[in-house]
Amino acid sequence: MKRNKHIYAKVKHLVREHETRDPKRLAEYLGIHVVYESYSLYTKGYFIKTLRNKFIVVNRVLGEDERKIVLAHELGHAILHSSKPVYFIREYTLFPVGTYEEEANIFAAELLIEDTDMEELKHLPTSYIAAALSVNENLVKYKLLKFL
Repeated sequence: MKRNKHIYAKVKHLVREHETRDPKRLAEYLGIHVVYESYSLYTKGYFIKTLRNKFIVVNRVLGEDERKIVLAHELGHAILHSSKPVYFIREYTLFPVGTYEEEANIFAAELLIEDTDMEELKHLPTSYIAAALSVNENLVKYKLLKFL
């Protein structure tokens, strides 16, 4: 999608500059504090900026793959939206409730799924792609938008 080119370019630049797609390492390189806390499954994670410090909080009771997805999503907020007067202290979701959530989902999909993998697998069902890449099926759908 043309309107998401700035997100694709931002992720490409981050990956090239820091030589990683790992959201935890990227957060560390960018000076964003990542904290793991226990919450009910209703709250998967959130981003907050306070006193010029950025924090991503991830629910530690989630499985490893889901924690990585949540961290990538919240990193999207930290990078794309931290200058906006919006607080992301709400449930992480892969179902968009607005532009900011959709952009964070696109950021997570772009970060966690390489173009070369998608080129190779795009003809397969999304459920298979998600299982093969250890990501949420909805992230695969966001990534597939880039190839339409």
